[in-house]
Amino acid sequence: MELIILGSSAAIPVRERNLPSTALKYKNELFLFDCGEDLQRRLIEAGLKFNKPLKILISHFHGDHIIGLPGLLFRFGLIERTAPVTIFGPRNLFLYLFVHRKILGLKANYPISIVEIDNDNNKLIVFETLDSEIPSEEKFLEDNVIFENDKYTLKYTEVDHSVLTFAYSFVEKPRYGKFKPKRAIELGIPESKLWKKLQEGEIIEYEGKTIDPLKEGIVGPKRPGRKVTYSGDTIPCESLIELGRDSDILIHEATFSKELSDVAFEKKHSTSVDAANDAKKMNAKQLILTHISSRYQEDANQLLQDAKLIFPNTILAKDLMRISLQ
Repeated sequence: MELIILGSSAAIPVRERNLPSTALKYKNELFLFDCGEDLQRRLIEAGLKFNKPLKILISHFHGDHIIGLPGLLFRFGLIERTAPVTIFGPRNLFLYLFVHRKILGLKANYPISIVEIDNDNNKLIVFETLDSEIPSEEKFLEDNVIFENDKYTLKYTEVDHSVLTFAYSFVEKPRYGKFKPKRAIELGIPESKLWKKLQEGEIIEYEGKTIDPLKEGIVGPKRPGRKVTYSGDTIPCESLIELGRDSDILIHEATFSKELSDVAFEKKHSTSVDAANDAKKMNAKQLILTHISSRYQEDANQLLQDAKLIFPNTILAKDLMRISLQ
């Protein structure tokens, strides 16, 4: 499991920082939190593949967070993509893409779903194609869960910005402990696709025997799942604290320094000190400061130092930075 910062600037790209986007690699899937301008190039520079199952989570409709999305979808259509794309975001997300379909000819010749989060009515509105304005499905929301399978849950909450904005959490379900290949070999199981199943805690049949990897000591006891929270743009608010509680990593906007706290509050953004306080309140393990104003393009180190006084395990996002989660 790995995080890659694809863009860490706020509003205006600068030489060292693209507009906001963060990738999360998890098993065979890729997740993107927001899609800033020139995202395609950053994906190439990060060595990320364009034909993996993909979920995109859009926080809000300010241009620096979404302008890269249509270009990315256009590219998928040019490379004969086959893997599915699911895009989550506020109401009118489908309309935004439908306009590109009608005016610019955006086509999705690959599986695509657009899932609008209707926060006011507590439901999800699902579109399974870009061709029809009629939703294919509407589902009621429970506990702010927008997606769930046997491996992880995706949750959201509304935060406090100048337009409707969502924060998101990726919450992994409990996972098996470390794989012990020597034990598998002792039981006569050769290195093969079976090892991957065993690593996932799956009971297998091999040479007429049923093998439970946990009982046989091939994997260790279950461990807690990992949690990653992405703030979107926001001033400090209790809803974000609740969503992000006990996160392994909190990716939090830190547009301004503490000296500009009045400006941050007026524009409904956070300072690096605000981000550090949020991380401390939610008992996060690590804080990543991102969405850095272009005024700090020469030196953003003071934002980092101010945050570390409150929350020591803080790092400053840099484009193409990679962070592994064990």
